[in-house]
Amino acid sequence: MTKLKLNFLLPTLAFVLAASPAFAQEVKVIKYKELEQIRNAPHDTLYVVNFWATWCRPCIKEMPYFEALTEQYKDQPVRVMLVSMDAVEDLDSRVKPFVQKRNLKSDVLLLDEVDANSWIDKLEPKWSGAIPATMVFNNKRKQYEFVEGELSQEALQGMISKYKP
Repeated sequence: MTKLKLNFLLPTLAFVLAASPAFAQEVKVIKYKELEQIRNAPHDTLYVVNFWATWCRPCIKEMPYFEALTEQYKDQPVRVMLVSMDAVEDLDSRVKPFVQKRNLKSDVLLLDEVDANSWIDKLEPKWSGAIPATMVFNNKRKQYEFVEGELSQEALQGMISKYKP
């Protein structure tokens, strides 16, 4: 193959691969039961679960702090999960574009539950249902903390430092 053809093909291939949906962040749609299984599993991983929505300004403001944790602790037993409270009907029109535009690296889930009153008290009795809300837990070490409301980067880092394995 000539050098000219290679100079054309390699950048073209790189562009096609980068634009491919296979490289886009997935948004997994879950039900409450799946979230409950994660919450109750006997693991030695520190889970940082943030409840947010694309229409929630304080949620969007604090999102870079969670993304920084994902990068900071990528080789440690710390897992950041961003649980969208958007309607499942908005998955393709709002949630996926939001995730792709921001190039989110954290695990992104969309909780497909219409009646929040049927599960919120089971997950966290003190939670009014307002977002943003964050829970941090390590079940093996019996560690748990819940915060309703926007977190500063310092407050979030403090929670992680207090509990990380």
